[in-house]
Amino acid sequence: MKVEIAELFSQHIEKSSFEDLDSETINKIKFFLLDTIGVGIAGSTGANLQELKKVASNWSSGNSCTVLGTWESYSRDAATLINAYQIHCLEFDCIHEGAVVHPMAAILSSLLANCETQYKLGRPVNGKDFLLSLALGVDIASFLGISAKGELKFFRPATASGFGAVAALSKTQKFSREQIHNALGIMYSQTCGNMQSHVEGVPILGLQVGFNAKAALASMDLTAAGFPGPKRIFNGEHGYFKLIENDDYDTQYLQDNIGKIWMVNQLAHKPYPSGRLTHGLVHAIKDLKLTHGLNQNDIDTIECHVPPGVYKLVARPMVDNLTTNYAKLCAKFVGASYMINGHLDIESFTEEKYLNNSETLDFAKKITLIKNEKLDQKALTPQKFVITLVNSKKIEINLDNVYGHPEVPMSEEECLDKFSKCCFSSTEKFDQDQVNAVIDFIFDLENKENVVDFFKVI
Repeated sequence: MKVEIAELFSQHIEKSSFEDLDSETINKIKFFLLDTIGVGIAGSTGANLQELKKVASNWSSGNSCTVLGTWESYSRDAATLINAYQIHCLEFDCIHEGAVVHPMAAILSSLLANCETQYKLGRPVNGKDFLLSLALGVDIASFLGISAKGELKFFRPATASGFGAVAALSKTQKFSREQIHNALGIMYSQTCGNMQSHVEGVPILGLQVGFNAKAALASMDLTAAGFPGPKRIFNGEHGYFKLIENDDYDTQYLQDNIGKIWMVNQLAHKPYPSGRLTHGLVHAIKDLKLTHGLNQNDIDTIECHVPPGVYKLVARPMVDNLTTNYAKLCAKFVGASYMINGHLDIESFTEEKYLNNSETLDFAKKITLIKNEKLDQKALTPQKFVITLVNSKKIEINLDNVYGHPEVPMSEEECLDKFSKCCFSSTEKFDQDQVNAVIDFIFDLENKENVVDFFKVI
């Protein structure tokens, strides 16, 4: 009989303590927390937010929780939905590459809103519990994703991260093992998010993360009220792995490692606000510019030999009138824009001078993506780039890891610089003193008695 993964998750969540986290892991959690707050703040400029806020404000009453970047007050559920969308909508949030999961958007958005709610009820959440809850949420979302072996049919950054959010919430609520298991079951009854929005490159893609974050709060509420959910959530005959992951999975790594390693240590930062699967090409072009001293006029063609999953998701053709969301997921545009402009910022995907740059559009015609059928469907790497120069010489670049991965990491200085730039992109403008105050607060979080004091430093 197969082990019910929900039971393993519930045991892990219940028994884990802050003392189980080593100093390196605590530091990683803080950096990814800071990164997620930053991209959520920058996401306050995201597409269709006014429409979302207008609708979400009518779904539930109250104004007890804060939206990043504008610092407006909404109900708990509305703030969670909006913050989750803002964190993911710029394609700038961290990722577990092996799992193909962006875990933090759903986890942090629901956890922040719940902490504000609990504080107003006289039950503040301290920094140690908050950091541990984040780590547990990343564990559950990432272990789920890494167990899946097939191609994406459902949008895993939404589906898996909803369970991560439940894990984090359950820990702060001090749920028993039985309650945690029940909350995971109720979450499964609400799990949603498909890949069609990714294919079409429309903003609702990021909102799917918000739907699951909000559903995690409902799972917590229903469990606290004693409402029963299903128990064979992941391994049942109609369970998560069979339906959502096409019955193509292997939980051996999960079973061998849960409680022994912290998955936050495997997360990758995103140095650019575009689909992670476009970053290999940017890495290669950066090498061409910096190592080989080449520019667009030196290059005749670039052949990108990529794994099937990369090809499926970002080998989309160039189209007229590129939209922000489509451009972020089009490797040809992303690579060409970096070659021509030497940078990829939020504005690279929002301003017409970048989206319709004639040099960028011309250079994109030199780029071809080729699917390597021999590689794993889920893999980001290895990638091989064959560059033919106008003088007929060839250069080959092979990548086993892409910039931002733990093996090729962004430096701490680069992470802090990214956070600062995100803050300066906010709807409500930041000054450097505010940026420094947030950084200081996050890196002293384990000594804070109330995590929502964070909002006082803004």
